[in-house]
Amino acid sequence: MLNPVINSRRVFLALIVIGAILRVMMIQQRPADAILRAPDEGEYVAITYNLAHGHGFALNGEQTAYRDMLFPVVASVVFRLTGDSIPLVLYLQVILSVTTGMLIYRLGRTRFSESVALVMAAVWIFYPAAVIFSALFLTETLFVFLWVLALVLHDRLNDRGYRTPDAALLGLALGLVMLARAVGMILLVAVLVYIALIRYEAPRKDRWRAVLIVLAASLIVTVPWMIRNAMVLDRFALNTNGGINLLIGNNPRATGTYLFDEDVQGLLPPAERGEAARDRAGTAIARDYMREHKRETVDLWGRKFAYLWATDMSLWAHYLPVRDTSLREHLRSLPLLWLILAALPYMLIVSLGVSGFYLVRHFPARGIFILQLFLGVMAACMSYGLARYHFPYIPACIVGAGALYKPRVWKDSPPWRRLLLLFILGLFLGIWLLEIMTIAGI
Repeated sequence: MLNPVINSRRVFLALIVIGAILRVMMIQQRPADAILRAPDEGEYVAITYNLAHGHGFALNGEQTAYRDMLFPVVASVVFRLTGDSIPLVLYLQVILSVTTGMLIYRLGRTRFSESVALVMAAVWIFYPAAVIFSALFLTETLFVFLWVLALVLHDRLNDRGYRTPDAALLGLALGLVMLARAVGMILLVAVLVYIALIRYEAPRKDRWRAVLIVLAASLIVTVPWMIRNAMVLDRFALNTNGGINLLIGNNPRATGTYLFDEDVQGLLPPAERGEAARDRAGTAIARDYMREHKRETVDLWGRKFAYLWATDMSLWAHYLPVRDTSLREHLRSLPLLWLILAALPYMLIVSLGVSGFYLVRHFPARGIFILQLFLGVMAACMSYGLARYHFPYIPACIVGAGALYKPRVWKDSPPWRRLLLLFILGLFLGIWLLEIMTIAGI
């Protein structure tokens, strides 16, 4: 009989190999011209090309900060070494994605058990959105890898008694998370709040010292890019789309999700004024709208929540883009099995994750994961919801699902807690059923 340790290592290695094969197959099966027709990817390719060929962080001949910085910079290094090879950038993402699975395994082993950690890693390895994103020339795969790496480094900081080197390392990682996507600030805030206010078992002096070091290290990473943006674009910020996103979610035509048509763009200064001026104007217009239309603003929160937690079916519109049809028509034209494969695993992960956080009230660093989810929802309510935006919160949901390994968590909960959980899950189910009915045209 095999030693259990050796057996688990073989299972873990098999998961990594299978996960890599699945992702490579997804890359190879994607139509060759899909990147140029898909939303956002063409701009990332253009910026990467300009960086690799010495033209700076530029788009359409002008310096930009509209797209987040880190992914094009990393991809440009691959371009320089390989002669502008897009596939090799995607193969790098395969490595990052399966490594994310390894990090999730580490999170599970720290909190639960070896067997639970293997299941958690397997969930990520076979999670369809993680496989699909590996084939997309977008920042998400790098972003989530760094996000989960920061969570592992937080565990390291906690386990070692909030030592200064560990706090600095965590801060550097969080800085990279924010450079990958500015919304990574959510994780920074979650970490700082958790250490300072929730992790009260540790000495206060050690915790607050760690908070200051984490914050300082993250600023060391991010401030140089913000200074560049201030000097080149007159905007001291991580990017120049924050105000635009705020406007998309808060204007008379806002729907709760992405809608940036001619009417909304007409609220902004002309493009000739520059992206920084448009970003500032977007912030000002959105704030005025929220202040003057409080009821309409709050009324949209439910829709924004629903769009944020919609299923992953819309990812097929990125993988197999068709520009001359609506999203609903495009998804309706796809095989039903494809939609089920994208939707069902996601629905199970979120349902089990919510159940785990709700029913299991004590496991290591539970609060930091709940903070991520809460702040993510708040960010969507302030801007707008999009199914693609829930991707960084899936590892947290997997951790929550892992907590359900504890026995009798359902039976030991009082009836009122069970009923409330069923109500919460019913809300999610209602969101998903409405999405399915919309696609089906019912």
